[in-house]
Amino acid sequence: MKLKDLQLMDQNIIRILANHKGIDRAIRGEVLAQTLNIDIRTLQSRISSLQKKRCAIGTIEGLGYFIPSDEAERTAGITKKEEMGFSIHDAVAGYRRADLEWITELLEEQ
Repeated sequence: MKLKDLQLMDQNIIRILANHKGIDRAIRGEVLAQTLNIDIRTLQSRISSLQKKRCAIGTIEGLGYFIPSDEAERTAGITKKEEMGFSIHDAVAGYRRADLEWITELLEEQ
């Protein structure tokens, strides 16, 4: 993959993140989105797309986005994604097992 093969927005994200190597240089999502003149959800979607294309872009709650500089930083970024995945899995499992009359039954108990 070459930078020129990516969408212009993705190129801009990578160019900015190139200045944020290491957790200690993380850039907050809100700041990055504002710099790119996009909303945070668009930024999150583009970052996810880049990660699927094997771009190692980490994110740490409260710190922001960064390019990992070593395996420890990569692991820190992966751990957050894994925790999100487990949470989503649990929510889907609960949703799937829910009785479709749950709301009626719950409100009748009042």
